[in-house]
Amino acid sequence: MNKTLFSSTVVAAALVAAAPTFAATIMLDDFNVNQIAVSAPYAGVSDSSTIAFGAGTRTLTTQNTANNGNEVAATTLEIVGGALSLSNADKATGKATLTYTNLGDISNGANPYFFFDIGVFDNIAEFIVTAIDTANNVSTYSEVLNPSTNPFLFFSQFVGGADFNSLASLSFVIDTTNVPGFGGIERVDGSLNSIQISQVPVPAAGLLLLTALGGIGAMRRRKTNQAA
Repeated sequence: MNKTLFSSTVVAAALVAAAPTFAATIMLDDFNVNQIAVSAPYAGVSDSSTIAFGAGTRTLTTQNTANNGNEVAATTLEIVGGALSLSNADKATGKATLTYTNLGDISNGANPYFFFDIGVFDNIAEFIVTAIDTANNVSTYSEVLNPSTNPFLFFSQFVGGADFNSLASLSFVIDTTNVPGFGGIERVDGSLNSIQISQVPVPAAGLLLLTALGGIGAMRRRKTNQAA
């Protein structure tokens, strides 16, 4: 076989072998079942809604902490039309919580992460995630959200000892009442199309590519020595 053709064949084979392989994505929630929790416009008032979800439950909770004094809902968390939506009325701040129970194993292989398919988010809020396993070990994560927030959250970013192979509960909180460094943030609106769990591709085949390229280099060196 022509050495140039052989070299090209080896590279092509190595590149194919090096193509990343992804684990199957787990759809944690695509929000296809409607649900709503509306907090009245009075400070400190809360409301919640719980429905069956898989082997456990899904609960929406809202708590209004400041309002505009009008007889309207101040903080709303609802699932309608395949999206989870948060709304705070003018001059209103509040806290909205999405909680799942009895999720079991959501680890999904090596280096897993949550992917939040964000529809819109127009302001600033504190984001807090709490995972509790069946042995009551707790892991938490928090950050200040803004419209350009990264939609990926790796399990490795959590602090604590919860076992994601055996989760008793998982909660996501959006809090606009006292955002670190900002204080209370009024009129925050956002939507989420889904929460998915996946993992980073394992680049083990990259070694194959390096080996192939090294072999081609050795062939070229031998050809040069023979010509000399």
